[in-house]
Amino acid sequence: MQCESLVIATGGPSIPSLGASHYGYDVARQFGLTVTALQASLVPFTFKGELLTLAQSLAGVSMPVKISCRQQTFSEALLFTHKGISGPASLQISNYWYFGDALSINFLPDIDLSEEVRLWQKEGVKAELKTQLSKFLPKRFVLAWLDLPALKSLVGKPIAELSRADIDQLVMHFQAWQVVPAGTEGYKTAEVTRGGVCTDQISSKTFEVKSVPGLYFIGEVLDVTGWLGGFNFQWAWSSGWCAGQYV
Repeated sequence: MQCESLVIATGGPSIPSLGASHYGYDVARQFGLTVTALQASLVPFTFKGELLTLAQSLAGVSMPVKISCRQQTFSEALLFTHKGISGPASLQISNYWYFGDALSINFLPDIDLSEEVRLWQKEGVKAELKTQLSKFLPKRFVLAWLDLPALKSLVGKPIAELSRADIDQLVMHFQAWQVVPAGTEGYKTAEVTRGGVCTDQISSKTFEVKSVPGLYFIGEVLDVTGWLGGFNFQWAWSSGWCAGQYV
């Protein structure tokens, strides 16, 4: 095939059921362009072993959290699934996650649990710990979390008898829970692909390949990944419009 201009707008391999593929990257490599490492992104996480069993027992439970990884933090809703965790919080942080990284999750982002427990002690609260925590969190989640090995001994303890060490354990598991996902659900459910044609090789004004006149790359096939909220759609439309002025 011969043409004056060729625009590659094929996206990445995310959601193959829609016809997505690696085609755009193959074309880029054919013309000697660099393609950065690819990874499914804006995607749910998967667990294994005991973590998976825990997630499955809570499948369907959702709550607002603060989730962090690699100095990035999002305050969004998290959803437990039969495979691990999903929801906007998980999808957003997956943009920054690499295999082996730990996620830090605060299930009580709007309160200081340590201060809250001290307040309960000061006020002489007689209710059980699970009852007090269920004021802020789904009861199924509270019961499952208090059944974790590190917290089991606190279940029958009166709030007044909780020690500093006990409170620290509560804070660690409810406000700084560390979890290393086994992986993600992959391209099958990923909304975007992280990585792609290196932008150093592309004109930021015309989206033409600097070394190959007449060849353009736009949208997700480029190494540009946005957050949830329409940013990736906007990038596709905007880059396409810019290239359209010069083709």
